[in-house]
Amino acid sequence: MPTVQHMRDVVNQYTAAHSAGDVDAVAALFAVDAVVADPVDAPEHVGREAVRAFFAGTHEMFDSMDLQATGAIRAVGNWAAVPLKAVTTMGEMKVQVEIIDVFTFDEDGLIADMRAYWTADDITPV
Repeated sequence: MPTVQHMRDVVNQYTAAHSAGDVDAVAALFAVDAVVADPVDAPEHVGREAVRAFFAGTHEMFDSMDLQATGAIRAVGNWAAVPLKAVTTMGEMKVQVEIIDVFTFDEDGLIADMRAYWTADDITPV
């Protein structure tokens, strides 16, 4: 089982790589058979390659994205949850979305499952 510190470190690596637009680094944090639902009620992306493709598509939509934790990373057992804020720009439009991501880690310390809790109602202009 991963340590609390390991899970916090991985979440921090996730936000840093996401903000840098480094989809390969993001994908490398996920298990080969990982599942991502972003938002949580959307169809799941299953497998590291599908997860990578999802994040690549997300970054192709925006000119920039800054993903930051807005509170403490809570980690226990093999789960971590964190409140996040994503600020994105497309041309002259800049918006932010408040998110809560919940991560499940496998025994190797990789992300096995990630669920992003947000809706269109959480998107606001900046």
